[in-house]
Order: sequence, then structure tokens, then C-alpha cells
Amino acid sequence: MRKQKLLTKALAASMAVFMSVSQLSVPAFAAEGTKSVSIAGSTYTYSAEALEGYTQIGNSGLYYKLTNGTGFSGTIYGTSNLTYKEFYSGDVSSTDSFDVVTTASTSKYSVLSNAWTDYKKESAEAAGGYHVKGVANVNIAVDSDLYVESIILKDANKELSKAYEEASDITLNENPTQVPSQYKTLQNNGSYVSNNKTVTTVTDAVPTLTTGSTWGEYEIDVVETSTKYLRNSRQDEGFPVNSTIQGIILETTEGYKVGLEHLSNIWVQPYKLSFNVTNEAATMGIAKSDNTAEFAKLVNKTINKITYVTPEGNYVYTFADGIFIKPAYSEEISGTFSDDMKSFTLNQLPTVKNGTLTVTYTVGSGHMKTPYTLYSGAIAKSVSLDLNAIPSDAEGGTYSVTISCDDYADIYVAIPVTEAQKAQLQELIKQAETALKGAGADDSVLLAHKNEAAELLANESSTSADAADLVNELTELLKPYQSTEAPTPSIPDSTTASKPNTTTAAKPATKPATTAKKPNTTATKVKLAKQTTKVKANGKKKIKVSWKKDKKASGYEITYSTKKSFKGKKTIVVKSNKTTSKVVKKLTSKKKYFVKVRSYKQVGKTKTYGAYSKVKTVKVK
Repeated sequence: MRKQKLLTKALAASMAVFMSVSQLSVPAFAAEGTKSVSIAGSTYTYSAEALEGYTQIGNSGLYYKLTNGTGFSGTIYGTSNLTYKEFYSGDVSSTDSFDVVTTASTSKYSVLSNAWTDYKKESAEAAGGYHVKGVANVNIAVDSDLYVESIILKDANKELSKAYEEASDITLNENPTQVPSQYKTLQNNGSYVSNNKTVTTVTDAVPTLTTGSTWGEYEIDVVETSTKYLRNSRQDEGFPVNSTIQGIILETTEGYKVGLEHLSNIWVQPYKLSFNVTNEAATMGIAKSDNTAEFAKLVNKTINKITYVTPEGNYVYTFADGIFIKPAYSEEISGTFSDDMKSFTLNQLPTVKNGTLTVTYTVGSGHMKTPYTLYSGAIAKSVSLDLNAIPSDAEGGTYSVTISCDDYADIYVAIPVTEAQKAQLQELIKQAETALKGAGADDSVLLAHKNEAAELLANESSTSADAADLVNELTELLKPYQSTEAPTPSIPDSTTASKPNTTTAAKPATKPATTAKKPNTTATKVKLAKQTTKVKANGKKKIKVSWKKDKKASGYEITYSTKKSFKGKKTIVVKSNKTTSKVVKKLTSKKKYFVKVRSYKQVGKTKTYGAYSKVKTVKVK
């Protein structure tokens, strides 16, 4: 019995020693497993063990403590990049139409400092552009604990919730406790609310609405009278609302608010803004807006307030009479010039109130455009043109015909490609082919535009406006080759290409060269059949396009537009000949669409096209 008691005591003593060693080893082990991060001069230590004085981060399994420095408490401030959905959240009526990457630019430079882009010179050159993702350098208010915990979780490679992910992207200001002029507050659920500050309200500026402008379907120019806040020159200096602008909000008399995007709606000179209400129109070919569904809600409404958002505060412009956003005319209007270009005839007359017909000859492009009015007056079936309005030394230009009225947005009359434009495009195609044969020339953008020009010449429904765009684009794309060994591009001079009062312009239409109309058919010697297609509505803002399988084809092209002439068309390339249907999304509700399909065969870099199917129409739900 005594022996058993002694054994029991010995065992108890051994267990006591073991327990003592175990208890001492816990903090020693934990100390070895700690890590530290430095945040604005303060050190925070974290561990996977619940050490004394440490605070747990939610249910992450991490514990942390301030181990050096003063740390933070309450709200701190920094900057971050936000998507348009995040930036306009709470400030506009809906952010549903904003995408993650909202616009794509073919420009080779970033001109707005607070446009959040993925611009890098090398990659932008290679890709033919870059993306505009949202708003950069936005002032953000964040709870200090949320920010510190987000940095620790990120350092530990833990999965982040929305709020922690947003907080970890914030760059703290040099003085994180100093309150900026205005800011967005990051909430614990990861969303943002605004603390907007109105710097000033302007009531005596004059807005002017232009429809169908170079910059978009609708353009608003705000001209100041007694104030000078909006940049309207080539320099930022002296204008508080300048190239650092972060956003613009349009507001109707009913209080509906819509936010604008950089490069598709907002420009370096922000007194001028623009927007499109359909998916068919791009703005200057520089950037495309994804917010057209919201802009469409402005039609038939009156905008009476425009808010310009800058990092320092908002400049709010109010208009007593407002800006009425006229609807688009539902039918397409077309017309033709006489052979001598001395008269213009409308194929049909629109039913409008107080209409004015204007025929213009325009030289140059972009900011360098110079228009010459050949006729402006009452709408008539046929009108005579004043060719003397064009200076004798004017360069080659393009024609446009518009109808303005009280009840509709300006109607742009569709006119056929002129003989002068055909000559220009044929010459530019030759120059592009020569440039692309040059040593080291690998210009996919130039190649695509060259092929598009050839297709335009082969398409009888092509319009003068389409041709004018291609002439300008090809001319710009060919400029870099002027300093290489490739021949210097030379647009046909005004006597043969563009001047309306020459014998060349007066000649009957001539058939374009076979190589321009059918550039690829002889290269591959493949005969593709004319396509057949079916189209039907397929849910809200979607249509389903079906076609016949072509065993000889490499794939198919679906072309669609809201215009019968296919002006502003979009094309979807299907790269498998086994695919015989496609759902086209993000269309405009209640709009009528024209659709056609063709097959193509690709051998190397050469494509051969079959004939388009008959044009099908469908109304989108």
C-alpha cells in the first residue's frame, strides 16, 4: 500500500512538472510565431494565438496589438481609385449600367489626371490603346481600426471581405488625421457614401444643346457669363474646374441624376460634355460609354442642373429654363447630290415642326474642322447649293446634310459615298498596302482599317459619313509611315478628290477598281455561299441570331445596327464554323434593329467573305 502511494505521488509530481513546462511554452511558442507590420510610423504585431492584450480581427483567427508608436483612433484619411459605380454611389439615381472597366481608349496618352486607367506607354502602344477604369485619387475617409486590420490581414495573406479589400487599397495622406475638402466615406459593408462640399453655385451660365455632334449624339456646352470656373482653353491655369476633374452629374427637373465618364463624356475642357443614348454610337472613336441605358432616360426630360466634381469641392450650375433633351427621329432620312454637286434632293420629307435643312462642306477633322454652308433654309424636296461658299484654296473635305427642328434631335441625312470619297479611299488603300509591306511593319490597326475601307467600297448601302470617318482615320494612321521608307501618303488633291465644282466631280459614277471592291477573293480562291439567317428577341435587351452552317468557312460575322443603312454598325466575329447561333446582349430596349450575317474564310492574314444574308429586323424587348 505504501509503495502504491509513493508511485502515485511520483506520478503526480511528474505531471505537475509536465504541466508547468507546457504552460511556460505557450507564450514562448506564440512569441516566435508573431509578425509585425509598420503603418504610418507605428508598429502592429499580430499572431495566430490569443496573446495577452491582443485584439481578435473578426473571426479571422488573427490577433493584433500596437507594440510601438502612437497608432490611430477614430477616422483617418487617404486616397484610393474607385470604379464609376463606387464613385457615383449615392450621388446618382442608378449605377447599374456602369461596368467594371467602363471605357476603352485608342488614344496613346492619358490626358485627364484623375481618370483611373491602366495606361502604360509600352503596353498601350502594343494594344492600340488602354482602358479607363474609373476615378483616380479620390479622397477617402476610413475607420482607423478597419484600415489597420485590413493591412494586417493582407500582410498575412488572409481572404479579405469587401470592406477590408477596399480599405487595404487606400494610400494614407501624409497627415492622415487632417480632414480633406470633400471625401467619400468607406462603410463597414464595403460601400461608399459622399461628404460632398459645394464650393459655389452658378446661376447665370448659358447651356447650348447640339445633337449629333462630333463628340456624341448629344453635346452640351456651358458658357459662363460673369464667372470663370470651367476650363475652356488649352491651359489649366486659372480654371478651378480643369483636367483634374473627377466627375460630372446631370440632373433633371424631376431630380433624376446621371453620372458621366472620362473621355467618353468628360473632356479636358469640361465646359463641353457629351453623351450617347444608344449602344451604336461611339464618341470620336476614343472611348465608349457603358452608361447609355441611363442617358436614354434623359430623353424627353429637361436638365436643369449640372454638377462638376473636383477634389476640392463641387461647382453646381443651375439653369432656369433648362436643357430639353429632344428625342431622335424614328425614321431614316436619305438624299442624293446631283452629278455636278449643284443641288441636293431628299428622297423623302420628314414630318417636323419649324424644320431647317442645312448642307455643309467641311474641311479638316476634330478641333481643326472648318465648315462651309452651301445651303441653310426651309426644308424642300430639292435645294440649290452655293458652291462659291467654298474658298478656291480649300483642301479636300466632306459633305453633310442635317435637319434641325423644334420637336426632334438633329436629323442627319444619309447620303451615298461620293465619287471623290471613293477616289480618296482607293488611294489610301494602296498607301496602306505599301506601308504594310514595309520592313518590320506589323500594324494590325492599319490593316483592319484598310480592310474596312475595301468592304465599304464594296457595300452599296455605305454612306458618305462612314466614308468620311474612314478617310480621316486612315489618313491619321498613315502619318507615322511618312518618315519611313514607305512612300509619303498623299491624299488626292482637291481638283480630283473633293472639290465639288470640277469636271471630275461632275462625271457619272464610275465603278471602283476590282481590287478595292473584292480585295481578298482571288487570294484564297474559295467560294462562300450567301448566308441565311433568323433573328428573334431573346429576353430583355437581347436578341438571338441564327444562321446556316458553312463547312467551307472559318467563321461568321454578325453585323447589326438601329439604322437601315447600317450607319453606326457593330460587328461580332464568330471564330468557329461549327457555331450557328449567338445571343447579342446590351442592346437598347424598345429599339428596332437591322441584322445581317456573312461567312468568312481565313488563310494566313487574308480573309475571303461570302455574301451577306438578307437583312432581318427585330424589335428588342
